[in-house]
Amino acid sequence: MLDQTSQWYKLQYPECFVNEEQRMMQKVFADFTDREIMPVRDKLDDDVTHEEIITPILKKLQVDLGCQKNAIPKDYGGNQLPLVACALKQEQIGRGDYGISMHSACTEWGWVPVMLAYLSPPPTGKAWAKAVLDEFAPRFVGNELRVACVNMSETESACDIENPLNESRTVGVRAKLEGNEWVINGNKFWASNAGIADLNCVVCNMDPRQGIDAFTLIYVPEPLPGVSHGKFEVKCGMQSDRNTSTYFDNVRVPREWGIQGPEAWAIFQNTLAAPMPLNSAHAVGILQGAFDTLLEYTGQRVAGGKPINQHLSAAAILGEMASVITVGRAAFLELAHEYDHMDIYGPWDSVSMVAKGHAVHVFTTGKLPELILKGMELMGSYGYVRENHYEKYYRDAAVAKLVLGGVQLGYFATCRQFYDLDYSSFGPGKLQKPA
Repeated sequence: MLDQTSQWYKLQYPECFVNEEQRMMQKVFADFTDREIMPVRDKLDDDVTHEEIITPILKKLQVDLGCQKNAIPKDYGGNQLPLVACALKQEQIGRGDYGISMHSACTEWGWVPVMLAYLSPPPTGKAWAKAVLDEFAPRFVGNELRVACVNMSETESACDIENPLNESRTVGVRAKLEGNEWVINGNKFWASNAGIADLNCVVCNMDPRQGIDAFTLIYVPEPLPGVSHGKFEVKCGMQSDRNTSTYFDNVRVPREWGIQGPEAWAIFQNTLAAPMPLNSAHAVGILQGAFDTLLEYTGQRVAGGKPINQHLSAAAILGEMASVITVGRAAFLELAHEYDHMDIYGPWDSVSMVAKGHAVHVFTTGKLPELILKGMELMGSYGYVRENHYEKYYRDAAVAKLVLGGVQLGYFATCRQFYDLDYSSFGPGKLQKPA
């Protein structure tokens, strides 16, 4: 339970980062996690169809608590939450189940491009955002469960698409204009919420030789002629988060639902940066859930005549986990606070902010699986039995480390703040530019 009156809480969530309204929201999500997710967390990965457990939980979270409209502007009936509030939500939901937390976060992420465009000065972006919001926002602020997806990754290029130095030249899905319609062809792979999304933000390129000038973001609703999917992936964890292939076969949407060129690229770069504090918060939540489980077990289990957590070797592991939780939480709160004050700290896609975002992200997600594996040693065979809950966090941690391009891409992006590191496939002496 989250005791907001304790000294521990005051030190972990300082007032300089978390205001009273955000504290109230955090308590709502903490209570929701304890009530709705924790009692069934060992059963979530067996709910293959999602109908028995997962979808009812998502409906309560996304519709009843209003999370599916968190990234929609207030002008359209949305919540338009600051990043600090979103990060606090992701930490608490991630403490219960990373898959449910990811589902919720990715629906928000699907709206980030148009929210950024709607709130920024350039008229082209505003017109695009208004066309998308006018058409689709009413569906997401209603009483039905809706799902959004940033459909970006591809089998051939993987995290190359997320590498800004490639300037979109590795994007394989093609878009072209025919009259007043976009025509889309190609395949996407692995996006969170793919296959169940009502609305996709699809990352395309009109001509990879032109790089940024041909880069395109297009919103594609479902169902729609020409859009199909493969089977859902069965993963070692995160079964509440759907992943599958998406196939676009001469898919046609109105011209006003797409934006191209440098303005689209700038929106995309900021969209890629947006989840850094959120997935860092996911990671802290996963580690907190594992720590709580481990602390309870080692406090009750006796070895050598005393509880396991009274042995110094065990205390060292628990202390290291608690230290990383504290540092990781401070880091994601500071990062989210800086994101919420671009007037002071600059845009999300600046070299400095991208480096800061990745530095926080790779620290939290990189330490996560290492520490949870150490904790497994204290539980022995009890640690990998599903009904004891700990193994779930072990599996989720492996996935968290790979999100947003993975740890290695994050290290490269962090280095660019300090020296000119070329980590593009299209750098000197590397792959030739597309023919």
